[in-house]
Amino acid sequence: MLKGRGRSTLIKELRNHFNLNKNFKNQINLTLTQKQMINGFIIDDIRSSENFRHFRNKLNKKFFGNSYYRYGKSMNMIVTRETSLNSRHHLHCIFDRPSHILFDEFEYHIREIWKSTNYGFDQIHIENPTEQDRKVGWYYYIMKDFDENSIDWVNTTIQ
Repeated sequence: MLKGRGRSTLIKELRNHFNLNKNFKNQINLTLTQKQMINGFIIDDIRSSENFRHFRNKLNKKFFGNSYYRYGKSMNMIVTRETSLNSRHHLHCIFDRPSHILFDEFEYHIREIWKSTNYGFDQIHIENPTEQDRKVGWYYYIMKDFDENSIDWVNTTIQ
C-alpha cells in the first residue's frame, strides 16, 4: 500500500484523470451495500465486480436504451470497493446522472435495480450534492483507503 507523498501524488493524478468538473456534471454520490452470502457463496471482490457489472448494464440499458449496446453510450462512474472492520463488503461510487433524468427518478431506479441483483442489499445511501466541497469531499472519502485493489477498474467508466 502506498503511503505519504507517493499516495497523495497518485490520488492527485487519479483526480486529474477522473476530472470531476468535466466528467461529472450531475454528480451523484452512492454507497451500495451487498449481501454477504447467497446460496452458500460468500461475496468476494470478483463476485462483487460481476454483480456490479450486471447492475451497471441494467442501469445503462434503462437510461440509454439500445444506444448503450449499439453506440456504447453510458454513464461516467467511479466505483470503489471497501470492506469495513466487520468485513462487510460495500461499494462507494460517483455517478454522473444523465441530464435527461430527474434525480427522484434516478434514485428510484438505482434502488430498484440494485435490489434486483443477486448481491444487492437494501441499505443504500444516495446523495445529490449541491456544493462543490461536498462533491470533492466525497471523492476524497471514497479514496481514503486507496490501494491497488480498491478501485473496481472493470466497472469504472469515463467517456
